Amino acid sequence: MRKAILVTLFVCVAAFIFAQNLSLSHEGTVLEPNEVIKIHGEANNTEMIIELDVTNNGSVALDVLVKKVENYIIDGSENTFCWAGLCFAPFVYVSPYSVNIGAGVTHTDDFSGHYNPLSNEGESSISYVFFDANNINDSIMVTVLFTTLTSGFGENIVADYSISNPYPNPASSFVKFDYDFSVLGNTSMKIYSLVGSLVREIKLTNNSGTLQVNTGNLEEGFYFYKLANGSNELKTGKFVVQH
Repeated sequence: MRKAILVTLFVCVAAFIFAQNLSLSHEGTVLEPNEVIKIHGEANNTEMIIELDVTNNGSVALDVLVKKVENYIIDGSENTFCWAGLCFAPFVYVSPYSVNIGAGVTHTDDFSGHYNPLSNEGESSISYVFFDANNINDSIMVTVLFTTLTSGFGENIVADYSISNPYPNPASSFVKFDYDFSVLGNTSMKIYSLVGSLVREIKLTNNSGTLQVNTGNLEEGFYFYKLANGSNELKTGKFVVQH
């Protein structure tokens, strides 16, 4: 009986540590975790804007911060974001101020991401991570692809491929991805910490197989992954490391 109680307690504690209380909405639609949103515009447009609503689904108020992660940016373009009633310079990546969101409350008009192509054509990928200032593992991420199209742009994107979700999840000593590409090209998997630091990069050398990423020496918490072919982002997501 005591062992069963201890196991139950461990499960409850683990669930608390990795609880996710935040969710995002865009134009009235609740987004899936790690969802990708595509915004198209013209290179001579002054600005492209993404607006998001943030919901605290938990039972206590949270002080929420935002981190901007530039996955890849077209040279010469510029991007900023606004949060907590202020808009920040392009070189600011973490909001210096938080927004207190009450339990069960949705905040609207608090966040906007701004992208100015400045007449430069192509695609830039920016992720926005919303997290509890007192528990960085309580987070939600969305990736926005700001695209100004040209004739022939995107012709190098891999058209026929599949990749599994990461498993096991949570991971202890390793995490795996099953994949299959018709044409592999310059494809790689990058793993980032919650604060955006690159911790692993693995180039795929076979058209199909299982990619195993060592996580044994990574600290516990959430990690983001990005599968890309050159500058073209194919899939992003998140997994947990728990030893």
